[in-house]
Amino acid sequence: MKTSPNHLPSLFGSLLFIFAALLFLSAALLVGVTTLSTAFTGNGVPARQTIIMIVAAVEGLILLVATVISIQKFLQKESADKDSSFSISVLQIVASLVVIGAAIWIGDSFSENTYLNWAVLPILTIPAVILPIFIILGLGIRKLPLGPRWQSWNVFGVGMTLTPFLLVFVEVFAFILILVFVIVYVVSQPSLILEMERLTRQMNGLDPQSTAARELLLPWITRPAVLVLAMIYVSLMVPLVEELFKPLGVWLFSRRLTSRAQGFALGALSGAAYALIETLGVSPQTTGWADLLLTRIGTDILHVTTSALMGAAIVSAIQGRKYLQLLGTYILSVSLHGLWNALAILFTFSALADLADTPNVLAGKQLPLSISMGVLAALFLVILLVSNRRMRSIAVPAPSEEINTKI
Repeated sequence: MKTSPNHLPSLFGSLLFIFAALLFLSAALLVGVTTLSTAFTGNGVPARQTIIMIVAAVEGLILLVATVISIQKFLQKESADKDSSFSISVLQIVASLVVIGAAIWIGDSFSENTYLNWAVLPILTIPAVILPIFIILGLGIRKLPLGPRWQSWNVFGVGMTLTPFLLVFVEVFAFILILVFVIVYVVSQPSLILEMERLTRQMNGLDPQSTAARELLLPWITRPAVLVLAMIYVSLMVPLVEELFKPLGVWLFSRRLTSRAQGFALGALSGAAYALIETLGVSPQTTGWADLLLTRIGTDILHVTTSALMGAAIVSAIQGRKYLQLLGTYILSVSLHGLWNALAILFTFSALADLADTPNVLAGKQLPLSISMGVLAALFLVILLVSNRRMRSIAVPAPSEEINTKI
């Protein structure tokens, strides 16, 4: 279907995506040059640098595709209006799982090998990150309408660019608010100030990565007050912000969509785009590389599921004025996200408690916390699959329930 000659959403999208693509590709080039100079000096090549280089290049290439499709829409090319809906097959799922398993197994074997990990891990990181998201997204949008290609790629591109930028800005602001509160509290506690001054003197001249520095800091890091602050920020503030902004593409196109089912599918696409950026962003490491990417699969399921639920609710609220449904879905999404983050924080503090000499109730609790996170990830997947089945039954609105799709 052709629209007016000046399709402004595609014009704005192409400008946004090409700018972000050039930033990613420039970063990849810069890291690549730095890596080569390091290699020529005879020093070992850090795997972290090569992973960052490949990750940035892949992100830039994906956004170049989004740019091309947006430009095609602006130029009124028929290819941009082709339907982008797809259904993942059993063969694709099985093949992807085999590749994921092989990539993580091989990567884990080479992660601590400083002679080869710089070359092996960057290659394996891409399938280990992208394929799980592909499977999750495929299951979430199976047999659901995504709409025209230009719209889907604009939603995906927004999820990779504008959404992370806004979230970083808002979350940093929230972190500053907590930091101000902490500073005010510390200033009001003279004894605490003395303790911190003593710690500063003891840390003076120590390598932050040394065992001595770790032994000094651990009793502070594992204090209950620190855990409470981490919970407030990571399990409350972060979910409140992310579940509102992750489906940004659905918010922008909500009046153009044909049904709640399409909102659900594009919400899942938004969550997948954000999960891709977030997981690729934390992947450049060698220590615990395999454990990190396995854990991230649960987070990927969370992002796709909650964003899909929000996408359907947004369409219902904007076009059907079902604002209470949107509020209820938002509360549910924030609660699921907050519970996942809380378990992750408790797992981290449990690991730190094992390193500290002081008694801590969280010490030795990593196994039950890991099992709890696995069960919760399975619950997210069940919610996604059940919701997909429900959305398939309402994918085509009844004549009396037609939704306005005028531009």
